[in-house]
Amino acid sequence: MSNDSSTASIAPLRGEFVSATEEVGFLHHQAGTILRDLRRAFLLCALCYWLFGVTDVMALGLPGAIVPLLARVTPPLVAFAGMFLVRRAAAPVGTAYRVSTIATALGMASYLVVVCYRPHDTMLHGMAVCLIVVAILIFIPNRLPTASLIALGGSLAFVLLAWHLETEDTRHLVSMTLMILFANVFGLVAANRHARLWREQYWAQQVLTKLSIRDPLTGCYNRRHLNAALLDGEIARARRYRLNLSLIMCDLDGFKAINDTHGHHAGDELLRSFASLVLAMTRDAIDTVVRYGGEEFLIILPETPLDGAVELAERVRATFAGQQLQLGAMTLSATASFGVVSADFASARSVTPQALIAAADELMYDAKRGGRNLVCSHQLTPHIGLVA
Repeated sequence: MSNDSSTASIAPLRGEFVSATEEVGFLHHQAGTILRDLRRAFLLCALCYWLFGVTDVMALGLPGAIVPLLARVTPPLVAFAGMFLVRRAAAPVGTAYRVSTIATALGMASYLVVVCYRPHDTMLHGMAVCLIVVAILIFIPNRLPTASLIALGGSLAFVLLAWHLETEDTRHLVSMTLMILFANVFGLVAANRHARLWREQYWAQQVLTKLSIRDPLTGCYNRRHLNAALLDGEIARARRYRLNLSLIMCDLDGFKAINDTHGHHAGDELLRSFASLVLAMTRDAIDTVVRYGGEEFLIILPETPLDGAVELAERVRATFAGQQLQLGAMTLSATASFGVVSADFASARSVTPQALIAAADELMYDAKRGGRNLVCSHQLTPHIGLVA
């Protein structure tokens, strides 16, 4: 989730997030709901579509209704075959939308075949087209621009065919055309409103989630998120794939003196400056930065051996020590101490989260005792942190 609130804006016509990244995140988050709703929609639409085949038999007799019945059977069969492919697709929502597009386009096209075989029931067909339009726009999940194109295109083709057949007087044809037009307009408005509300609700949930797991001052993850199995999850992954996992405990040197001398506002700005530096120097969506305490930060580095973690700590230490923070007429500078610990889960498979944090914390205090503005590091052996 981006920190930029502008990415929450929704395109007014297509009802999707303006940010492609945010839209992909939304679809990934809602994938289960979209696939479930699509299965239910296909099942119910297929049942209704096939039941309308009874009217074909009643109007044409069984021999004469063979082609219309085949036309009605084809779209649902294509839809069900497509859903079988969706279950095995790497991008299920994108595949589901393509299946929805093909099935609904075939449904509209097949209905034109029915109209050609039953030209004297044009008004009844017009009512059925209205129902199909509503189903395509509102009931069957798909991208709104695609669904709109299919509904409007199918409606236009049907209206042109009805006027070409001229089985009804002009007054009835005008009324039917207006009815289909209104069905498209109302369906588009309702579908757009639903798409926007769905995304607004998702965004609100994302904002609340971010507020619950992020430190409001620095933007880093908070201690609560760390305790909610964050580190446990990384350890479980490292243990499963026999990977390295490193931790860096950071503490700003002399922070209390800065607060006492320059005020808490200066201390807050220094914390923000340090957090921004660490976030900029770590890997997005891979590394995790946690505000562990008042001026303490914990960096979790998956798939990183000890030398890589030490190199990062040294770069952060040197860069922060060389920075000067300008606050009005006042210039602030500070240093930080670092404790780096690493475990190779190809051998140290029983290392616990508590052991990792305790080791990194102790190394950080070693750096403090050694004169501050230092990096102390250690590689855990397979026997450290064993579960009792």
